[in-house]
Amino acid sequence: MPRIFGHDLLAVIAAAVAIYVIGFLIYGLIFNAFWMEQYGYTADSFAGHEWRMFLGPVMPILTVLGLAALFQTANASGLKAHLRIGFIVWAGFSLSTLLYGFAYAITMTPGALALDAVHLLLGILAASAILVWRK
Repeated sequence: MPRIFGHDLLAVIAAAVAIYVIGFLIYGLIFNAFWMEQYGYTADSFAGHEWRMFLGPVMPILTVLGLAALFQTANASGLKAHLRIGFIVWAGFSLSTLLYGFAYAITMTPGALALDAVHLLLGILAASAILVWRK
């Protein structure tokens, strides 16, 4: 099986799918009404913006490629190392970036911040754990 940044291609694909599925569950199924309320969305909000859905699978792929490259660079092995680095990535990059949006985009609610932060935390930790598989 081909390898990407030292990780099995199948694990890379599975990690990206996991992030996508977690996002779908959080935003599409479990907290859909809450998410739309927090951002002030309605069913009509997305009209004319459907093309952006193309980015849906791109974001998890980029996240997993970044994690895989970081794990390889750090010579990380084992679940504990992957999860620790994944948490650092989340806190140092994902959460801090979300906080910029919260601090300077006055329309972002605390609920939206919490939902987005949890989504990214769960996705990054799941991908980090999956990338250990078949390494």
